[in-house]
Amino acid sequence: MSFLKKISSMFLGSGTSDDGSAHREYVRCSRCGEKLVTRVDLRNELTPMYDEGEGAYYARKAVFGSGATRCFQMVEVEIYFDTQRQLVSRYVTGGEFITRDEYEAEDELRAAE
Repeated sequence: MSFLKKISSMFLGSGTSDDGSAHREYVRCSRCGEKLVTRVDLRNELTPMYDEGEGAYYARKAVFGSGATRCFQMVEVEIYFDTQRQLVSRYVTGGEFITRDEYEAEDELRAAE
């Protein structure tokens, strides 16, 4: 973990939610390959869906990279949840889904150097 991430986690918390109030999606930009993460607060950021569809709740997130690679492409993530706020389906535009391990692998390589 980088020095700045360690300092920010001291002030903002570790970024993990043990009480299940957050859902995270990890994505990679299809243009520059930057790894990104987005967080959905399951208590406050879900939009109820009253018509019949894929789920009972919906969230849409637009994610932008750091700009370090001069890539300012938006990666859009659409997530559908059921009435118990469990993931039903997810879609991404402008990137691809990756696992948390893939997202964190870059930090581990930097720490080893």
